[in-house]
This record gives sequence, structure tokens and C-alpha cells, in this order.
Amino acid sequence: MVRIMAALALMVLFAANGAMAQDAKDPLAEAMERNPARFEARMVDLVAGFGGPSGLTLQGIEEHVALERAGARAAAMRRLLALDLDADGSVTQDELAVAQRAASATTRGRMERQFSGADADGDRRLSPGEITASGQAAGLAALDDGEAALLRAALRLDGNGDGALTADEVRKAVARLDQEA
Repeated sequence: MVRIMAALALMVLFAANGAMAQDAKDPLAEAMERNPARFEARMVDLVAGFGGPSGLTLQGIEEHVALERAGARAAAMRRLLALDLDADGSVTQDELAVAQRAASATTRGRMERQFSGADADGDRRLSPGEITASGQAAGLAALDDGEAALLRAALRLDGNGDGALTADEVRKAVARLDQEA
């Protein structure tokens, strides 16, 4: 969801600045043209959720990025720590096997994949450091630096230049795109 929103934000940027690529092979332009209403809805949601009374600022975007990453990081770590049956902070292959016996086939496969992916040194035991590193990687995978940069770039849609993006400014940018089509 965030990836699409970020890509669409950049496309509206191009449209707002009169620099929308005319090349049909531009994936950003294609996505924007495919569903401007979806872009508008997602950006308006972001403005409403992370903007203040004046609109969405860089601080609000940074809070959104941090929250998305923290949620993904916590979820990944929670899944691995749920396998720590003896509460020693690490997860062994034996603990994984106990949990897998109680899980569905699909879940067993996912658990093995997550365990193997987190086991950086291949010793079939997840250390606290490996669990933390796996969580960090999941956080970045949920919203990577490129996507975060695209969200920051959406502030160029700030029509009055006050440093805060409002829902009306998003709507106007989308309307300009519709007029150019």
C-alpha cells in the first residue's frame, strides 16, 4: 500500500510541476493515470492521519515512516520471540520444531522460512541479535528508503508553500492531472 502511495505521490509531483512524462513506459506515470482517485484517497488519509491543523509536514511524514517501520519490525520480532519457549531470549531449532508441530502446513513453512532467514550465521539458533536484525530488515522492507523519499517529495504538492500539505492541495493536484489528460 505504501509503495503504491509513494509512487503515486511522485507522479502527482510531476503533474503538478508540469513535468509529467509523456513516455507510456514510465511506471510512475502509468500508475498515476491508472488510478488518480486511489492516489488522492491515500494521500488525503496520510494528511488526515499524520498532519496537524495546518496539514502534513515533513515531521508528520517522518512519523508515518517511523510508525510503519516500527510496526513491521515489532511484528517480525514478535513472531520469532513467540518461538522462544524457555524465555532465554534465543530460539533454537528444537523450539521451532515444537511450534511447527502445532501449526498448519502453511504456517510451518512460513515459520521455517522466517527462522532460516533470521539465522544469519547458520547455526540453527537465533540469537537476540539475529532476532533484532531480522526485525530491522522487516521494518525497512515495509517502507524502504526510496519509498520514504517519495513520501517526502510529496510535500512539493504544497501549493501555497507553507511547508504543510493539505487535503485540498492534494485534491487540486489530482484535478490538474485530470485537466491535463
